[in-house]
Amino acid sequence: MIVHIENLQLPLACEQLLSYLKSITAMPYQPFRCGFTHLYEIKNFQNFRLLEGVAVPSHSDGIAGYRPILMLHNPGNSYIVRGTSQTFPPQQQGTMIVLDIDARHEVRSKDPNGGFGAWAGLVWGHCGEPLLKTDWEPQNVAEQARKEFTNFCHTIERIDFAF
Repeated sequence: MIVHIENLQLPLACEQLLSYLKSITAMPYQPFRCGFTHLYEIKNFQNFRLLEGVAVPSHSDGIAGYRPILMLHNPGNSYIVRGTSQTFPPQQQGTMIVLDIDARHEVRSKDPNGGFGAWAGLVWGHCGEPLLKTDWEPQNVAEQARKEFTNFCHTIERIDFAF
């Protein structure tokens, strides 16, 4: 279930950021081919992950925690991340959501066969792990994730344009 949603003003274009992230994944990046989602570690940025996927059936991760996700790519605005009983429009590039991964959630698509290609998001959490409910409230997650995503983009901007 989404417990927070907002559009972030980022110093980088989402497509530019995504392209750079694909070039610095710990395991060599491969275009999405099977399954529902794939999570990539990012070299030198232990708290961030690149998450890609297609339509994901309703499920609970079984972890009492939150996962902040910054939408970087949503081809054709065809995917909607949401709680099973929630109604949201498709997340645009630059939309940050805080997902309660203990509650049932899903990724819906205009084309459940993945004909639009994969969506992609940047995930933040200590060592890439969900933020536990015992330690975090949704508003605190949103505030900290906003700072982390913005600072990360500024760092990437400095690195990417330094060469």
